[in-house]
Amino acid sequence: MRPSTASARAAHCRTRRIRETLHDSIGHTLTATTIQAALAGDLVASDPDQARRAMDSIEETSRTALEDLDHMLGVLREGTPPREPHYTLADLEALLDRIRHAGVSVDARVTGDRGRVPAPVSREAYRIVQEGLTNAMRHPGPITVRIDVGPHRLDIELTNPIGTEGSRNATSPRGGRGLAGITERVHVLRGEVTAGPVTESADRHWRLAAWLPLESRP
Repeated sequence: MRPSTASARAAHCRTRRIRETLHDSIGHTLTATTIQAALAGDLVASDPDQARRAMDSIEETSRTALEDLDHMLGVLREGTPPREPHYTLADLEALLDRIRHAGVSVDARVTGDRGRVPAPVSREAYRIVQEGLTNAMRHPGPITVRIDVGPHRLDIELTNPIGTEGSRNATSPRGGRGLAGITERVHVLRGEVTAGPVTESADRHWRLAAWLPLESRP
């Protein structure tokens, strides 16, 4: 018997959720822990306290990823629908702290009332910021994060310095799942996203900008 359209759609949705969660969580963890491990190695002799904080951050970041992985493996074994990701913009500070503990400078500013953002939009916005930070961490330099909750839409912007043309392959449209995943999330919520290099004076930056309607539903 052929599966019903509804069953096939549910299976496709479950697979997409698993793929996105694993990509976001594991990809972010591997990037962050690699940077943190290098930092701890550099500081273990000269600044053992900072090295210890970096290792503590590795433990915390890895534990979060293991929780996501354990849940997704349970979904695959049992065939149950994956629960909605529980991270939202309310968890943004903890995410930024983990990035800073990795030795990356992050200047973040949030304007507007995050409590007004509907849960589905807030969850997807968190994942967009997480993926943008993961991409930016692969390149040296400070990261700027701007989030604005307006009357009808949520705006997200991440920027970080880049070097010469072609140095941004990890997040270019031909550079893997990162930007493609962000684009999918934004389009599902009927928003818009742009990403690419921008030049201000003599400085080149990579800019990721997205906006989501507050009334959006996946």
